[in-house]
Amino acid sequence: MIVRHQRASGSNTGFRQLARYIRGRSANPRTTWFLAANLPGVTRPDDLELACQLVRAIHAQNTRAGSDRTYHLVISLHPEDRSLDPKELKHVVENLVETLGFAGHQYIAARHNDKDHEHVHVAIHKIHPETFRIHSPAWDHQKLFTAGRALELELGLTPLRQRVRDREKVPWRAADCEAHHGIDSFARWARKNLGPALQVRELRSWDELHQVCARLGVVLRPHGNGLVFEDVERGIRVKASSVDRQLSKPRLCQRLGDFRPASVRQLEVSQRTAHRYSPMPPATPPSLWRDYVQSLDQARTQRQHAWNGYRDGASRERQRLKEKYRHQRGLLAALPVSGRDRKRLSQQLVLRQAIDSRALKRKLANQRKAIQKSTHPGTWRHFVAGRAASRDARAIRLVQRREQERSHEDYDRGL
Repeated sequence: MIVRHQRASGSNTGFRQLARYIRGRSANPRTTWFLAANLPGVTRPDDLELACQLVRAIHAQNTRAGSDRTYHLVISLHPEDRSLDPKELKHVVENLVETLGFAGHQYIAARHNDKDHEHVHVAIHKIHPETFRIHSPAWDHQKLFTAGRALELELGLTPLRQRVRDREKVPWRAADCEAHHGIDSFARWARKNLGPALQVRELRSWDELHQVCARLGVVLRPHGNGLVFEDVERGIRVKASSVDRQLSKPRLCQRLGDFRPASVRQLEVSQRTAHRYSPMPPATPPSLWRDYVQSLDQARTQRQHAWNGYRDGASRERQRLKEKYRHQRGLLAALPVSGRDRKRLSQQLVLRQAIDSRALKRKLANQRKAIQKSTHPGTWRHFVAGRAASRDARAIRLVQRREQERSHEDYDRGL
């Protein structure tokens, strides 16, 4: 069970908007269970308009509260858990609401069936209907985590702690890269391949460690006060201690002595090896990945040529403008005019030069924007989505597989 506080977005604020989301706007209702507390006359989803009016009446009694007055609670069950009956759902909701200190507050709760896993949305009005004081629970994340573990044990649900322990951990930056690009990060590859390879055999020297790394296209280098594994081909790094705690610099130096860098021969082996890191996601058709790499290389080459042409052209334009006004200042100095007239003409020349300089800056800025907006395949996710829209069977199968896995990912995020 995952229980979390869903922060309000810019387009979804207030009790009314949240109630409409819980009820759903489609013709097919997705609410399979409904609960309302401290809202007289509200017994089913069709009564949500009355609930909003009752909340608005209490809401008007507190004009000083400046924070958000609605608390959105999301309760998600594991896809393999059994379906809870209405009494159990009511017990879960009331227990969590009381844990947060909202006992006596107005709230509605509804279970949705639009995911493979059961999840319940709870909209809580943070202003008490009798005291008219706003309540914002402190440390709610820890309170919800503790209450969720107790409910799992009581109802016999899949424990979250076990699933978190089994999940493979990667650094946050690597996880962000995977989420944005849709590829496997070097940190994840190193944990799956490099870590086990180094643990299979007992390392007796730094040379043995470097030999294992070289066969995988990786080199171990000092970085700051520690060590990093670096992909020779791409130059991507990951801390040795994040691959395995036994590979940290203090522990390796304790076992193998002072650090010794890889030899020239070992570096050559790491550059020639065929078994190396590839960002290609699992279950991806190699032909589709080759198309992506080819289009990415082509776009990068074209953009590099465009930037080279821009830099050369910008340099010529700036030099031409500079020579133009240098020549005009020379002509001005040779004119047989008085000092007062020469000063006025010089000021006009400076003004025209400033105008032309600003015009040139705008022209170069437009050229840079055009280069930045040039055709590019984007990330792997964007490329697959574009190919699927073009009815590429390989991309369509990947998108369908991604949709099947999304329900489990939504549960991991507590959606």
